[in-house]
Formats: sequence, C-alpha cells, structure tokens
Amino acid sequence: MRVKVESTGGFTGRETVVASYDTADLPAGDAGRIREAVHALAAAQARGEAGEIGADLPAYRITVSGEDGPGGPRVYEVRGDPTAGRTTPLGTLLEGPDWA
Repeated sequence: MRVKVESTGGFTGRETVVASYDTADLPAGDAGRIREAVHALAAAQARGEAGEIGADLPAYRITVSGEDGPGGPRVYEVRGDPTAGRTTPLGTLLEGPDWA
C-alpha cells in the first residue's frame, strides 16, 4: 500500500507532500501502524464522521493506492492538529515510520 499525505490550503493555497510511505518498504510493525491508521480513516468516513472542526486547523489530503480490491486510489480529506502525535490516525501518518 502506498500512502501520500499532502498539506493543502493555507494562505497560498499550495499543496505540499509532507509524508509518503510504501508499506512494502517498511518493517512489519511500522507498516501495520500505517495500515491501521488508513483503516481508521476509512471507517470514520464510512460512519460519516466530520472530523475535527476549526478554520485554523491545517487540512490534509491522504491518497492511498496499491491495495488489492476494486477501484483506484482512495482519497481522504482531513483536518487536524499536526502535533497530536499517534493519538489520531492523522497524527500517526504525519509522525512517520521512525516510531520509538
């Protein structure tokens, strides 16, 4: 599974890649955490959860590709606190594969 996290919007409207992973290239534990975070995003979207609300929160686009199954890449639009750490799926994806 390939996961790309982009920061979107802001004052300039610029999109910047802030994280990119291919779970095939990660140790099993790190790959599992990435997959769990993506599945949590998918479950939240399926439940219709709006996510964090706040005009001052950064926005992110998370694109997931290379999974078995129908359809092309899945895209999630998420707002959230980038300093949340691993307490949220977004925090897990932003923190990176170098977890302690």
